[in-house]
Formats: sequence, structure tokens, C-alpha cells
Amino acid sequence: MKSESQHRKDIVEVCKRIHGRGWISSTDGNVSVRLREDRILITPTGIHKGFMNERDLIVADLSGKVIAGRAKPSTEIVLHATCYRERPEVHAVVHAHPTMSVAFSLAGITLAKCMLPEVVFTLGSIPTADYAPPATEEVAESIRKYIKEYDAIILERHGSLTVGPDVFSAYNTLERMEHVAEITYHARQLGAITPLSSAQIERLRQVGDRQGWPRRKIAEEACNNCNACGKLDGCGSPPAAAGDGVTQERVAAAVSSTVVENPSNDMAAVIAEEVAGAMARARG
Repeated sequence: MKSESQHRKDIVEVCKRIHGRGWISSTDGNVSVRLREDRILITPTGIHKGFMNERDLIVADLSGKVIAGRAKPSTEIVLHATCYRERPEVHAVVHAHPTMSVAFSLAGITLAKCMLPEVVFTLGSIPTADYAPPATEEVAESIRKYIKEYDAIILERHGSLTVGPDVFSAYNTLERMEHVAEITYHARQLGAITPLSSAQIERLRQVGDRQGWPRRKIAEEACNNCNACGKLDGCGSPPAAAGDGVTQERVAAAVSSTVVENPSNDMAAVIAEEVAGAMARARG
């Protein structure tokens, strides 16, 4: 078992890594480690994570009361406390603002379905929690229905939450999640992408079972028409290519099958972009 002194060193190292990757800026983000059932070591509020030192960290209980340290705990301590209460096996929590993951949530695009094979083994689905004002108890409530089954959650318009048995595991999960977002983004620039099918996911799970790897939760809800996979014709087949009889009427029909009721401005912009691209291919 690590000493409190070592946990302090680990948290500082992880904060510097996150800042170095550009996933937090200035005083953003917060990291904690569970010292025992009702005690956590957590980053303080109002301090630059890239220049923080071990003495800056504070010890607090799950209600936010400071036990040791001169500063105030992070304003997101209630988010951390919720993770520890809901997941007794979790001993570290990382809240960051990874660029691509947050950008996808702004665009109304989920990462819960479009996964790489490795992600089936290591993360499972990556859900997006409903928007809640930062530094409020509403944020903690927004992740409550996900945290028991998922180690990586995107906080809509806000950031991310990753957990693990230690702070480096929680950081590694953050890296994996942002890597998925980056690959998905670049793939979408090249054309339509196809998510893993149910059969492919099950096959991967069988491989994982043989290796003795724990099964990760895969979201079972139906497609939410996020169009992350670029399939304007719906989930059954990819969009028709240029020269394959694409007409303005076909594009309109395809879009009508993917538009959600009362879409947000962000979602409408994503849909409009996809329509424009499809029509340009049709004209070409």
C-alpha cells in the first residue's frame, strides 16, 4: 500500500501530464485519491495544475470538510465523493477537459457506439452525461446513473470523468477516451465510418473472456441518430456514393430518417454539414 506522500507525488505527476497534453488549462480540472473509506487526497481550488506541488494538496472527508491542508478543496469535490460512494473499489478520480471529447459533446455526437476493438476490451461504451452547471451537485447527479457501470464518462459541454483503482489507471482511461475521440474525428473527415456490429463486439468479448479480461459495459440503447458513423441512410447501410444515383430527393429522404425532434442548434449544424456534403457528392 502506498503512503500518503507517494499518493501526493502521483497526483502532481498526473496533473502535469494532463496539463501537458492540453486537456486542462490554468486552474481547471481536479484529481483525487481515496486514502481510506471516508478520507480523500484532492487538488485544491484555484491552483494551476501545471505548477502545483505536493504541499498544495489537501485531505478532506467525503462531505468536503478539510482535515489537513491550508487551501479549500476543489469545487467539484461532490463529484468525486459520488464516485467513491457508488464504487467502493474505485480509489482515484480524474476530472479533466479533454479537447476532442468535449467538442463531440458540443456537437451532440456520442462516442457510445463507434468503438475501436481495443476499446471493447478496455473501456466499453463511453456515455455522455446530461449537461449540468459545473461546481454544482447537479453534476454529481448527472453521472449517478452511469458511474456504477462505466469508468469513462463525458460531461456534456464540461469535460470528462474517469475512475480507476489508482490515479495512473484513471489517467490511462482518460488517454484512451480522448484517443477514441481523436480517431473518430479524423475518420469523419475522410468519409463515412462504420461502427463495430453487435456480432463483432460479441466476438471481441469472447476473445476477452479467453484472456481472462473483465467484460466492459456496452450500451444497449438504440441508435440516437447522432450520425457519428456518417450513415445518412440510417444504421442499416452506408450512404450511397457519388455516381450511385444520389439525388436531392434521396438526400432529403435520408436526412428525414436521422433528424431528431426539436434538434438543438448544435445538432442542426451537424446535420446541415452532413447534408451539404452529401449533396456536393451527388452533384460531383
